[in-house]
Amino acid sequence: MIDLPELERIIAEIRLERARKRIRSYKLAKQSGISRSAMSKLENNDLEPSYKLVYRVVKALNWLVGTEEKTNAVREKMVKPIFLPPDESISKAREIMKKKDISQIPIVDKNNNIIGIVTEKSILDNPKGTVCSDSMEFDYAILGPDSDLGKARQLIRNTQIILVVENKKLIGLLTKADFL
Repeated sequence: MIDLPELERIIAEIRLERARKRIRSYKLAKQSGISRSAMSKLENNDLEPSYKLVYRVVKALNWLVGTEEKTNAVREKMVKPIFLPPDESISKAREIMKKKDISQIPIVDKNNNIIGIVTEKSILDNPKGTVCSDSMEFDYAILGPDSDLGKARQLIRNTQIILVVENKKLIGLLTKADFL
């Protein structure tokens, strides 16, 4: 019999990647269209695999990894931000909050860099404020779009809003309502 070391190496990589991404064996078997028993035997080198079988498993693993990464990234849950410049009037901020049924608005400079947020509370706490910069708060978290949603879920418990930033630019946001 001819030994096929490249298949053994690929199977070892499948096993390693599946463990690294915490993909269950049965899930990979199902996606590959093979039995759990065959998957177990394949990973334990108790099965003489064909290239076709290994290709099916690799294709399924790649699909599962792509799906897991998409569904666990902040970018999949973030919403498009509504933001204002610091010199915008508080009355405009209030109007937008009422119209859009939101309780905070990020404030950004001309380059879309975050400089604060205006909230319902900050407006109420500063009744003499006339522009957004008069009533800004700085109680927010920042994450990248590829950050883990589990991390975002933990962060949102202690802050009003998570601002999603890529290349120093505001591209999205998450609030407690996004996790309900």
